[in-house]
Amino acid sequence: MFVQMKRFVVAEGNAQKIIDRFGAKKDGPSLMEQQPGFIGKEVLVKKSRRGDEEVIIMVRWESEEAWKGWEKSPEHIAGHKAKIGQPKPDYIIDSSNSLYYVQ
Repeated sequence: MFVQMKRFVVAEGNAQKIIDRFGAKKDGPSLMEQQPGFIGKEVLVKKSRRGDEEVIIMVRWESEEAWKGWEKSPEHIAGHKAKIGQPKPDYIIDSSNSLYYVQ
């Protein structure tokens, strides 16, 4: 199994914007969820009383090749091209992307 983890640190009160972007879709599975080799996705929100908020998106794939298939898919590429030239939302303080092999 192969796991991609996206981490977002956002200004207080903005975690829901990340959740809405990456969380479950009300109108059925997302394009990523329909990709061959997709296993599942979890959206984790760090418990905090106040201050910056942290959201982690964990996506599980059958293999690194399945993940690469999604990354190179026309749907995924089109989604990123649509955002070219747009500034990063000001509520995002930091973001990172990490990849893991499950042992």
